[in-house]
Amino acid sequence: MKIFSTRNDLLRYAERFIQERIVSLEKDVSVCLKGDVAFPAILYCFATIDLLGALLSGKASKSKKPNTSKQSREYMQKYMAYTKEQSELLQQVFRHKITHLAQPNPVVAFRDKKIAWQYYHTNSREHLQLVPRKGEKKVTQQYKIQWNHIFIISIWDLVNDIVTSVYKPAGYLHDLSLQTNLREKFEEAILDIYKNLKKV
Repeated sequence: MKIFSTRNDLLRYAERFIQERIVSLEKDVSVCLKGDVAFPAILYCFATIDLLGALLSGKASKSKKPNTSKQSREYMQKYMAYTKEQSELLQQVFRHKITHLAQPNPVVAFRDKKIAWQYYHTNSREHLQLVPRKGEKKVTQQYKIQWNHIFIISIWDLVNDIVTSVYKPAGYLHDLSLQTNLREKFEEAILDIYKNLKKV
């Protein structure tokens, strides 16, 4: 089913649709970090990446059984220039655990490493760095977890990477303007997002 009459109609809609989410992301992260509330800010970053991954893949409906994690990793690697390791670590350390457990585990096992994490509001120099460093996390008086690496995230740099991925030359909106298959997938995803509203 076609919901856009022309290519330009789709592109105007896409720019407006994505811009609304980008503006909301920047505003809400700013509010969170002013109150020193980091995890909701990080979660909203991942929600935005998940949306962009859905637009890229054309799958935003449970009926299509989208692999949201895979779609998001593909978006991060293609448009945010994150490595496979960085995108997997971001999801394993932050996204999955915040979504399901309200905060990340203090240490995660990743490949042959035991990884702790640290976040900053802003720290471009160390953003997405996996640093060899040993430490110990005390869970209870009797239970301690050893770790041998620390993974660092800068929240504002994550936000900026998302924004840049959309608007840079050869970014998502640029490719959307040139590639028919991307426009078809965008249209499919928008249909998925809004189709249930027709039944209300």
